[in-house]
Amino acid sequence: MLSTIRQLLDNWIIRIFFGILIIVFVFWGIANVVTLIGSSTAVATVAGNAVPLAPVQTAYQNEINRYAAQSGGKPPSATLRRIFAGQAVGQAIDRTTMAREVTRLGVAAAPNALRKQIFAIAAFQGTDGKFSKTTFNQVLAENHIAPNQFMAELASSINADQVVQAISAGAIAPTPLVHQLSNFLGQSRSAAYVELPFAAATAPNPPALPVLRRFWRNHPGRFSTPEQRTIQVAVLAPSLLAPTLTVSQAAIAAQYQTDLARYQTPAKRTVEIITAESAASAKTLASAWRGGKDWQAMKKAANAATATAVTFKDAHTDSLPSGRLSKAVFAASPDIVTGPITGAIGTYIFKVTAATPAGATPLAQVADQIKAKLQLRAARAKIDAIMPKLQDALAGNTPLDKMPADLHLTMATVTLDAQGMQPDGTPAAIPGPPALRGAVLKAAFTTAQGAAPAFHKTPGDNDFILSVNKITPPQLKPYDSVKHAVLADWTAHQLEHAQNIAAAQLVSAVKSGQTLAQAASAAGLPVTLVGPFGRSKLPKPLPKRLLPILFALKQGQPTMVETRIGFVVATVTAITPPSGQIADNLHTQLAKVLDNSMQTAILQSFATGLRHRDHVKINAKILHQISS
Repeated sequence: MLSTIRQLLDNWIIRIFFGILIIVFVFWGIANVVTLIGSSTAVATVAGNAVPLAPVQTAYQNEINRYAAQSGGKPPSATLRRIFAGQAVGQAIDRTTMAREVTRLGVAAAPNALRKQIFAIAAFQGTDGKFSKTTFNQVLAENHIAPNQFMAELASSINADQVVQAISAGAIAPTPLVHQLSNFLGQSRSAAYVELPFAAATAPNPPALPVLRRFWRNHPGRFSTPEQRTIQVAVLAPSLLAPTLTVSQAAIAAQYQTDLARYQTPAKRTVEIITAESAASAKTLASAWRGGKDWQAMKKAANAATATAVTFKDAHTDSLPSGRLSKAVFAASPDIVTGPITGAIGTYIFKVTAATPAGATPLAQVADQIKAKLQLRAARAKIDAIMPKLQDALAGNTPLDKMPADLHLTMATVTLDAQGMQPDGTPAAIPGPPALRGAVLKAAFTTAQGAAPAFHKTPGDNDFILSVNKITPPQLKPYDSVKHAVLADWTAHQLEHAQNIAAAQLVSAVKSGQTLAQAASAAGLPVTLVGPFGRSKLPKPLPKRLLPILFALKQGQPTMVETRIGFVVATVTAITPPSGQIADNLHTQLAKVLDNSMQTAILQSFATGLRHRDHVKINAKILHQISS
């Protein structure tokens, strides 16, 4: 190939062609590389300007800490971390696009409005409940925020709020729409119904034998054996091969040293924390706690003081919402009320109820676990090594029972139905982990009889080869072996048919002008009245699927539904719109929900428009790194 290229280079046309390729590479390829290098640390770009990574990471970590505080120290899942990272990036983009719009509109926060906002923040207030510059500087230093940076961000927030309020202030749901929806949602209905259970119908006399035999023949699905397939399966699974492999004690000890960090157990604390809005409130709560009140009483006291009380169970140093709080918790002695301590989101008091020191799990406790891990790793390596030989055997149409022994296949021949049951009603013995069973069953009933053995890969490195040796189609069972089941099914069918006719007659009578009570009385059936009830729940014992039907009917209009035990015939007896205080409250709540929904939709459209205008681009690689 290289010699061919050298010969072509002797041709001037080819030289020119390669020259053009080099120019394209230099001015296109290299330029793109330089561009990527220049923006590699930007999580996104807005109007060509980089959105810095640091504030996004800070917002992401704050969300992680907030989640830990609410979940008792439990870390978020990988999915939640991706969501938090996406939210942090989205917020940074929206702040940037909004800042550009604020500048374009010339909006600026008044100094007195900025000062008033800062003085109102509880975290910046001292023990006297007033703004404290010392506390202000302390809280900002704890969160690694410079005062000028905080002031600029707060001013930006106030400016953005002015734009947001101007855009969304006029978004109010129309009163006729709110009224119509509140009447629809708040409406209640009353109903009358008649139950016609299958068990209440008069059982017919057993029919003549020809009738039962005809029923038996006309319903083969009820009285036939399922399709059976005899399959031969060879499983190649690391979990089956691993236990047969030998691992030395030296290898186990070496792996323990390699993974020693994994077996280190960090210090943990179970701690009860109260976060108050001010230092004065925290001091009062701390005095009550030290005075002998238990945790349940303190939670009630905290709630009355608009404070929050949370228990962190087995929390790590990074699980608590404040670095300063974390240091204090891990330095405190158990069962002693500590605080107040000023933090970023309030003033804390706490009591450590359990303390677990840091340590390491001994090798003896994890030796079996490490051994299994090494065996599984060796099994996967061995399977990778034998795979070419297995593929050669399959390419040569080698029957499964003739496969070489050194392929480490686990063989089985079973007869089963589509549910994996053998003819005797026991589960088929398919080797391998449970997840493999479904894949084998699916392949067994989609593979043609006599087809060459096919190789199947499944999740978890569990592979198998399968062939279908025999297919036994469904067969109608002899009448004498199922005659009792045939009679029972025939009787149940007649009872269902009789009640179906009776229910239809009631519906027909109501449609002809009678009330349900009149029609039921003529048939000797009782009527039950229910209601009023709303759209969310239907009184028992009526079936749930009857609820939307009743709210779709006109007053006096009948309907019938079949249940597991019979039929129900029902009519709507009254339709009552909401009234009084209930109607007023519903109207107010619904108007608020619709107003918020409209305002949110407008702001989302506005934010989308800003992103489109500013040609926002997100660096997916950096975004993934944040959540990882």
